[in-house]
Amino acid sequence: MSRIGVFGGTFNPPHKAHLRLAETAAEAAGLDRVLVIPAFVPPHKAVQQLLSVEDRMELCRLTFCGEKFEVSDLEIRREGKSYTVETLESLRMLYPGDELFLIIGSDMLLSFDKWYRYEDILRMASLCVMTRETKVSSGKLKSFCEDTLGLSKERFMILDCEAVELSSTEIRKDLESEESVSEKVTAAAGEYIEEKGLFSPYYENLKALLKERLDEHRYIHSLGVAESARKLAKRFGGDAKKAYLAGLLHDITKNETNERQLQLFEENGIILSQTEKNNPKLWHAMTAPLFIKNSLGITDDELLLAVRYHTTGRSGMSLLEKIVYIADYISAERDYPDVDVMRTLSEESLEKAALYSLKYTLRKLSQSELVIHNDSLNFYNELIINKSERN
Repeated sequence: MSRIGVFGGTFNPPHKAHLRLAETAAEAAGLDRVLVIPAFVPPHKAVQQLLSVEDRMELCRLTFCGEKFEVSDLEIRREGKSYTVETLESLRMLYPGDELFLIIGSDMLLSFDKWYRYEDILRMASLCVMTRETKVSSGKLKSFCEDTLGLSKERFMILDCEAVELSSTEIRKDLESEESVSEKVTAAAGEYIEEKGLFSPYYENLKALLKERLDEHRYIHSLGVAESARKLAKRFGGDAKKAYLAGLLHDITKNETNERQLQLFEENGIILSQTEKNNPKLWHAMTAPLFIKNSLGITDDELLLAVRYHTTGRSGMSLLEKIVYIADYISAERDYPDVDVMRTLSEESLEKAALYSLKYTLRKLSQSELVIHNDSLNFYNELIINKSERN
């Protein structure tokens, strides 16, 4: 029989106080395992700027990474309001012979009798209450458990936890103010937050702008490309933060009309080649850097070139350019026939993935008798020559 701790919360974001509490509970209560369960929607409070479930799950994995911890998506998969009693009912079926210990703070205990179906909760799990004598006395908590909740002393434990004065609200405010939170979250979680600009007003404004300019499908695609680019940069030694931003913005002019695209070319003195005139699908990759530079004030040439060549590719691409080019093919919402092959190749080599994507694209274009940009042909030739030289 195992002793399993159940530690739920919004984790928006998780921080070192959450980790310290869970570690203390595991040690003091002799728990064999602690299930960390992010809520889909917390029933007891309204949360401003609630991160996506994907971000909160990943941040929990990066925070609770000890061998005793397991991050569960049980409430995420169930969706809707996350009631503790329903979570425990599911866990009782998963672990019928094990003891469950619900880990909560002393402030939550004192309103426990207001929880939804709290009597059923107490029948399924013992309480593991974390407190500090300076905040609420152990005596008061013990009396509440015995007199108000009617628990025997075997069904609850009051554990003293070292003070770590932190809250997710405080961390969100720090991030909104562009202040460092490196002392408040784990190093891995802090790196993830920085790379994706979580809670940053700058990134939130960019996402709001994308929502205004793009249709829903294209907006979701942009978020997916940004995340894929970030992961590829981490894998291949690129700048993850810059890759995420380039992926986020790569399609920012995708939904502009052809007339508006042509106007942008004219305003910026861009003369289209005959091939480009005959392929309007390429235009957004040419106008997006113009918009990013002139309207958003982003002048990083490396980033602008990554956006510029994310559709055709070109010979002599930088690491960032290749990352964004591949990320556009493998983002989460992509479902074309060869996408799984592309995703597998992208884990092995950017060049192998790029060559495969070019073969796929050039075949489709030639079969449809559509023009092929010289940049794509030059990129293909370069990859073939490099492959031949390596062999």
